[in-house]
Amino acid sequence: MSQPWLTIALLFAAGWTAYGVRVTHLALRVRRGLRLLGARGTRTDGEVARGPRREGPVLHPAQVRYQAGPHRQTYRRAPLNAHLHALHVGHKVVVRYDPEDPRRVVVVRTQQTFTPGTYLVWGVVLVLFGLALGVWAVV
Repeated sequence: MSQPWLTIALLFAAGWTAYGVRVTHLALRVRRGLRLLGARGTRTDGEVARGPRREGPVLHPAQVRYQAGPHRQTYRRAPLNAHLHALHVGHKVVVRYDPEDPRRVVVVRTQQTFTPGTYLVWGVVLVLFGLALGVWAVV
């Protein structure tokens, strides 16, 4: 391969690898949010009832509304991992709650994101694609 194309291919390889590392890092960060729950949790649908708001120096996290427990009681709570997601009023979310204490909840995904596992798979695929492109360019 001639020098200009080799340089371009290696730059693309480095870019795809860096982007794959970034996506993988974000996926692992969101998965850490699920560990905040401390239990496997029960999955249910909900919606964002109130967005984050500031009252003076205090910042209140967003609140989600969901039904949980054996009697399908409606809860409205701030998720433990609210800082990891952009939660806007009215958006549908998928949450996991602790069956022993349904008031403890974490957001798994919003209507604008995939599950953390999907991000993890795509991040690894992008890293492998970038590395394969770099090897192909050099060989």
